[in-house]
Amino acid sequence: MGGGQEGGRRGGTENVPYIAGIGRAADMLFEQHGDKFGLEANAILMQKMRSRLLERITTGLEESTGKTDISRVNGPLNADQRLPNTLSIGLKGVQSGRLLADIGEVVACSAGSACHSSSGPTMSYSAILKAMKVPPEFAVGTLRLSVGPNTSLEDVDFAADVIVKEATRQLNT
Repeated sequence: MGGGQEGGRRGGTENVPYIAGIGRAADMLFEQHGDKFGLEANAILMQKMRSRLLERITTGLEESTGKTDISRVNGPLNADQRLPNTLSIGLKGVQSGRLLADIGEVVACSAGSACHSSSGPTMSYSAILKAMKVPPEFAVGTLRLSVGPNTSLEDVDFAADVIVKEATRQLNT
């Protein structure tokens, strides 16, 4: 059976031909009309917001703990090879399920990968993070955060501040 995000259906049954078809349709739209819909500008804006979120969390944790090895980006080291709107960050010494329980009412984020988001506050982590070779000490503290075209600098700064505060509290207990 598939995970909760798959509605209980068997996992891995995506309609690949349709997915490829929508990709080709998007390519044709760009070939015919260019970027008159502003998609590239939105992607650049979201990438900047994602980078700011990462920087604020990383810097905040370094300042609050005095340690430089608390956070780790999960995914390609080259930021241009990551989704522009999504940040997957591992926090060493933090349990993401517990962190979500503490901040879930004020910051919209999830733990681990989408394929393992229902794991709760346990020490397990997803096969996706294992396949990505994320070290266990970072995987159990992984958060997934997304930004969108309407995300403001204030939203990013607020979310980062809340995450840093609660992660620091968890690290100090």
